Amino acid sequence: MRKPVPTIRTNREGFNSLAGIAKNADQINFEKIELDFSSCAFFEANMAAPFYAVLSHFYENLNDVTLLNIPSGIEMILCKNQFLKQFDRPVKFDTYQTTIPFKKFKKSAGEQFSEYLNLNMDEHGIPKMSPGLTKKFRQSLFEIFQNAAYHSESDAGIFTCGQFYPNMHKLDFTIADAGIGIRDNVRRFLKFNISSRHAIKWALEEGHSTRSGNQPGGIGLKLIKDFIEINKGKIQIISRFGFYEFSTMGEVFEKMENDFHGTCINIEINTNDTSIYYLRSEVVR
Repeated sequence: MRKPVPTIRTNREGFNSLAGIAKNADQINFEKIELDFSSCAFFEANMAAPFYAVLSHFYENLNDVTLLNIPSGIEMILCKNQFLKQFDRPVKFDTYQTTIPFKKFKKSAGEQFSEYLNLNMDEHGIPKMSPGLTKKFRQSLFEIFQNAAYHSESDAGIFTCGQFYPNMHKLDFTIADAGIGIRDNVRRFLKFNISSRHAIKWALEEGHSTRSGNQPGGIGLKLIKDFIEINKGKIQIISRFGFYEFSTMGEVFEKMENDFHGTCINIEINTNDTSIYYLRSEVVR
């Protein structure tokens, strides 16, 4: 079975296209799936994380997945960020250090994820932050990981990747899972049906959580969203049919045509920002 891979960018169309690749994946078993990149003009490297979430649904049903006709430029960047290592392609040296490598984590691998952040979340054009804010920022990313691990109910794991685009003045860092999605978790908690986009909206409300006890249960974006608002960056959340985007243009909650089985959070930092950031508690009055 051959499926085309179109141009994939970090936008609603890109996520919708990835979700479309996995259409009816739960009905395909023991097949050879050929993903053909012939019509893919561009593939933003950070989208390797949600792409692998899509592929994992084929793997769950014991299908064999191969990638065909990858244009040389796309193949180069996906070798540099180590995504194609999953398909036995050699890793290419990242001369300009623009990639945050693709990585698969088990749900229990929180410590390894923290190490990954410490190794990869410096430089890449990230605005200067105080030590206190740097720690809090990474803790917020870790909270997103924890919540994905807890809520996904998938043994496929958590997938992360990032890419610095110097010419576009942005750094995208993406975390994805192949789980049941925000909608199903919120439906269980509220005990009534709710759409994917309204479930995302509910989960973003401060104080809303589907977890009991003292453990964090929201999406984990409070501090990051505050930073992104000042930084003039962007946050995107994609789960099932829901697409959310927060940017300088405001907030958007939209329905996608295709079902992204899982949840993906993309954080886009404006690297043209020359500000230095501190926590309020660190500012000397």
